Amino acid sequence: MIKLATRRTNKNKKFNKPHIANKLDKIANNIAKRGVYIVVKTNPGFNIINYITKEVVIENIPFSNIANTINKVLNESKEKLSVVNYQSHIDRYYKHFNDIQFYKHTIRTSKDITKVFSAGCRLQDSIHMMNTAREYIRHF
Repeated sequence: MIKLATRRTNKNKKFNKPHIANKLDKIANNIAKRGVYIVVKTNPGFNIINYITKEVVIENIPFSNIANTINKVLNESKEKLSVVNYQSHIDRYYKHFNDIQFYKHTIRTSKDITKVFSAGCRLQDSIHMMNTAREYIRHF
């Protein structure tokens, strides 16, 4: 029968504990500066929330794939990105979406031909403006 070694043969490594503690603290501070963002489903759309502070960064993003893409960009970036202008495009998208619903209802229910024609022209303008806002939202 073969006898196995019962004692440890390699020595304990001596680590520089203060140096390792400083490195770990620096890593934790860098992660805390970046922020952690998550996507939450709301009505309407999706919100991006800073997970640490529970603060809404961007609200009512209309499409889930765009919300996930923006979330990935925010989580990967080392510096804080400005999203103020981006929120205005989202608000403009929902404004024209609501206007389109109103104009469609006016066209369907109105008996006055002048109202129908003016609502039709405004409908086309709102559709164009909503598509423009959608393109701005897609290209973050």
